[in-house]
Parts: sequence; C-alpha cells; structure tokens
Amino acid sequence: MSKVQALERLESSLSDQAPEEESVGTAFARRLRMAIGDQPVFRFAQECGMSDSLVRKYLEGSLPGLEKLIMIAEAAGVRVGWLATGELPVRDSGRNGAPGCVRTLHPAAFGEFELIPRYEIQPDTTDETVADQQEAVERLAFRRDWLTREGLQPDSLVLVGARGDSMEPTVADGDLLLVDTRERGVTEDAIYVIQLDDHVVAKRLQVDWKGGLWVRSDNPQYVEQHITDQEAAQLRVVGRVVWVVRRV
Repeated sequence: MSKVQALERLESSLSDQAPEEESVGTAFARRLRMAIGDQPVFRFAQECGMSDSLVRKYLEGSLPGLEKLIMIAEAAGVRVGWLATGELPVRDSGRNGAPGCVRTLHPAAFGEFELIPRYEIQPDTTDETVADQQEAVERLAFRRDWLTREGLQPDSLVLVGARGDSMEPTVADGDLLLVDTRERGVTEDAIYVIQLDDHVVAKRLQVDWKGGLWVRSDNPQYVEQHITDQEAAQLRVVGRVVWVVRRV
C-alpha cells in the first residue's frame, strides 16, 4: 500500500471516530497512532524534531501543547484540527483532489473501517474507461458500522470524483461520489454513474413507465433527455450514487 492510500482512507469516516467513553488523551493517542502508521516511533519522532520519549508519552495519553501539536501534524501530513479533535477532513487537499504526503497507517487501526477504492474516473468528463478497467489510485476509509446501517457492502463500493456543474446543487464540481456497483439496473429515481457513448457521466435516471428512461440533470440549465428502451439497454451503468462527500 502506498503512502497516498493510507491516511486518505480516514477522510471519509462519516461519523465520530471515538466512542463516548474515550478520554481526550486516549482519543488523541489513537489518532496519533493512526498518523504514525507502521514506521518506527523513533523515526517519526526525528521527523517531528522531538525526542522519541516525548512522542511515546503522547502515545500513552499525554497531550501536547500547540507548538508540538503543529510539529506532529506537519510531520504526519494531517490537519491540526483532526489530530487535536478528530474533526474531519483528516488532511487538506486542493479542489482537484491531489493527494498530499501521507503515511501508511498501522493495520491495527483498520478494525472499525473498510477501505473503499477511489478511481480516476471523473463523471461529466470524456473517459472511455470505467471502474472495473482501472487500478484504484487510493483507498479511503468508511466506518464499517455506518456501511452496515446503510445496507452497503464494502466490496461493491467505489469512489469517483465529480466534475462539472450539470448536477448542481445536488452534486458539485469536485465532490466525491460513493457508488454502489450492485445497483446497475435502474429501478428508481436516483443518481447513477453511467457510460453513455464515450462519456462517463453522473446523471439522474428516472424510469418512464410509458417506455424508456429520462436522463436528467439537477441543474435546470441543462435540458433533460429521453432515451428509448433499446437505448437504455445499451447503457453501461457503473452503479448508483449513495453518498456524496463534499469539501467546504
């Protein structure tokens, strides 16, 4: 697993990461342990510019001051806000989603999370490939209990980035779409990621009970389209969008 794949997996955790009974020091130590990952503590301490013994004190539940907190966050490639309080996102990134320098998290931190692959497919841009033809560029973490409550199966989920304004305000440019690839048949009014001709797009699909499908954009500036049953049968549906991750 690359460094890029590691800390990104926490970014979409979707709920508070610490149990209510967890103390502030214990919660901080847990996040620090995640940020350090599988590298030796002494090496991480060197990158932070502090002693090995001091970092170990933090791992035991001691809380750093602001200056030390900033040093740790910079060395780990995470946001100070996340390291201090657990506030998402885990790290800062540009609108294009370019990953920063991050580290591999220790496998012990994976227990409550499922890693969901993100692909470079970008709905609303020309792209002749779909998820099952590409290698994942990274994996982001979602809480296993949240996925279970939503009735989602981790092995059937992929993440893709949205581009363009055709689905605003529901989906904005730069949003990250969680797609359930089990739902490739259009049975309800929902947003799907589809391959239409040589384009991969995110559109709202609605069954026309008189025949065919309506292909709609939530942005009223875009004209809706109607396709026949024969054309609908040729659609390659990647899956249904079940959740949108939005940067603010």
